Amino acid sequence: MARQNQAPSRDPNPKLRHGASPSSPDLFIDPDLDSEFALWLGERLRRLALGATAALLTARAFWPSEADFQTDAGNGLLWVFALLLVSTVAVASALIGGELRLRFSWADAAVLTLFGLVALSASNAVDRRPAINLSWEWVAFGLAYLLLRSLPRTRNESVALAAALVATAVAVSVYGFYQVGVELPELQRRYLANSEEALRIVGIAPGSPQQKIFENRLLQSQEPYATFALANSLAGFLVGPLVLMLAMVSETLTRRDPKVSRLGAIAFALPPLLALLYCLVLTKSRSAFVGLAAAMIVIAWRGWCRVSSKTRLFAFAALVLVLASLGGVAYATGRLDKEVLTESGKSFRYRRQYWVGTWSAINESPKAYWRGFGPGNFQAAYLRHKLPDASEEIKDPHNLFLEVWSTAGAWAALALVASLLLTLNAILLPPKRTPDFHTEPALLAEQRRPADPSAPPPSPRWLILSALGGWVLVLLVGQMNLFSGGEFERWLILGLAWILAIAFGFPLWHRQPLEPAFLAAAALAVIVNLLAAGGISIPTVALTLWTLLALGLNLRDDRLCSRLRGPFGRFPAFGAAAALAALIGTFVGQIIPHWKAEAAIADAEEAIRARPPAFERAESAYGRAKDADPLSPRPWLALAALEYRIWSDRGGKHDDLRWKKIPIEMYKAVEPPRPADSWVTHRERAQITGLILRQLGGNLAPLEITRYRGNIVEASRKAVLLYPSNSSLRSRLAEASADIGMIPDALQEGREALRLDKLTPHEDKKLDPAIRQWLESKIPEWEKSAAQPELIAKPKPR
Repeated sequence: MARQNQAPSRDPNPKLRHGASPSSPDLFIDPDLDSEFALWLGERLRRLALGATAALLTARAFWPSEADFQTDAGNGLLWVFALLLVSTVAVASALIGGELRLRFSWADAAVLTLFGLVALSASNAVDRRPAINLSWEWVAFGLAYLLLRSLPRTRNESVALAAALVATAVAVSVYGFYQVGVELPELQRRYLANSEEALRIVGIAPGSPQQKIFENRLLQSQEPYATFALANSLAGFLVGPLVLMLAMVSETLTRRDPKVSRLGAIAFALPPLLALLYCLVLTKSRSAFVGLAAAMIVIAWRGWCRVSSKTRLFAFAALVLVLASLGGVAYATGRLDKEVLTESGKSFRYRRQYWVGTWSAINESPKAYWRGFGPGNFQAAYLRHKLPDASEEIKDPHNLFLEVWSTAGAWAALALVASLLLTLNAILLPPKRTPDFHTEPALLAEQRRPADPSAPPPSPRWLILSALGGWVLVLLVGQMNLFSGGEFERWLILGLAWILAIAFGFPLWHRQPLEPAFLAAAALAVIVNLLAAGGISIPTVALTLWTLLALGLNLRDDRLCSRLRGPFGRFPAFGAAAALAALIGTFVGQIIPHWKAEAAIADAEEAIRARPPAFERAESAYGRAKDADPLSPRPWLALAALEYRIWSDRGGKHDDLRWKKIPIEMYKAVEPPRPADSWVTHRERAQITGLILRQLGGNLAPLEITRYRGNIVEASRKAVLLYPSNSSLRSRLAEASADIGMIPDALQEGREALRLDKLTPHEDKKLDPAIRQWLESKIPEWEKSAAQPELIAKPKPR
């Protein structure tokens, strides 16, 4: 029940326990004692849930956020499970304390609708396993947003969460400096010392155009990427906290307070601020620079009318001087180059190609338009519509609205627009002169009785320490191995830099109140960056955006969006508990098979690495993986590769019938319920069948040879249908078609392969020169044979 401001009245005649006799004086009780204990315990559980939420948000930035959807789409599931447990503690605090309080508004409804639609879109996916795993990350975004909106009781707690976010970004920036100064040079040295082994590990053929591109990225690139896969993704994470720090410094400069020194607080805040700014410069992310500029315009507009023209000129000159100095240092040290400006047009042209292909994919069917392709399933749909001159096989459209639309359909895109507009509008609305409500004064620590057991602590230091707990928590949820190469150094740098960021930033954050508009400006910078960069589904980037918006709504003390509604009775809390129990049950049912399969695959890989390799143990482990998770094609593909290795090690003989299992396992990998839209799998089916035919030579009967060549054509054709703008796939289909006498098909595919080769300006997308020359010599023969069908020779066994 709700606690009132005044001391509760006590009945002078205490009640008796049920069934007690009036003659038993030791059985007299105060009925409020149990209630006070429940409130005390409920408040402690609330603090535990809020502290654990802060720790989990810190931890999520300390290990890689971007996963390979085919192999690592489940690397964040332990974090999701931990967040489900934290949500359980939060609901338990309401059940025990009897004080379920929620902040809720139309903006929250739009945000949660978005998360729900994207999570449910996994049912539309062709490749179900990564879709299911990634949909749970969107569920986790929703849970984190709800916890951030409802668990903080005071303004100080919301401010502490924002400070922890900034400290996390500073820590990642410092690690980025270590990366470009120590880790990347060491990685480049190791590659140059043994390039053949490195290329084998990443699956690149020596001497191919792909090797040249790989070496350019590895040996020439100087951009930090920290715990991300790309520098652009790191920039998307840094730009929001950087804007928040710049806003705090700007407000401190423009608001005069004769009682407190401003320069001391700003001087202490400069090291973490410059770390964020310089790391962002090193990423060379143009979209992040534009986002930063947009946010700075908002901040400057707020303070423009409060200061004199002299102060405006001084502030502008100081900002230009700092940016020029950082840019000059980066350019002088080779970390920044003129291509950042000169190649802006090329970068925009690439994105336009991505967006055109994405829009074509969205419109390929009404189902795709309204329901999307599901999480992690964009790439397969995009490649069916990729322009011939487009550069990459992208995993996301590099635009947050197109990404959500292609993932979950038009309604989800509309929910995204509504959620951003409603939240930013609620945060940026002008303050009311006469608020129509008071922000729950009974919930503010300074207005409660000191002895109130449900009063939140007046100081937020406990929450800052809890956020630091993410430094330790990452060892569990991020499965970091401190004894593997470089992991201990990364972990140590991240933790120490986080502590120093809090220490240096404390005077500024303690002196200057955090205004909601600062959080809105920071969120705006992230949104502008995401208009031309991928990241709305990258956990760390997405959590940054939704954390900024949630805390901004919390701090609008004069608006209904910041009001904690309630307290509601225990019945709604029981409803929340039931819904959460159903959610956890669904998670366990969907994810346990994946974890079992991954454990079995890990066991198989360990058996293969043994000396000597334990092939039988590996085969058994892959069989367990197939039984555990029939949605994943990985066990079938891995087992086919293992069978080929065993057969080859035995001499690759015709009478060793193990070779017959290889094409079967490859074919089963693309049978329902496993995805059939992987062009890579179909290409590998064709390649491995061709290898078997070449090794067996003339030991097969002509009928068998024809059948397997037909399988090669079938697999190659499916790969071409799934990636029609790939000239290499077209050339392989042309060769396979000619091998079985399908000359008109071979002619058509050969011409298309040469046409696509001429259209693409990218070396890694062009045909190998030998293949191009072979096609150019064969096409006249095929044209002659196609014109005179009687000249088409029957295929001969090779």
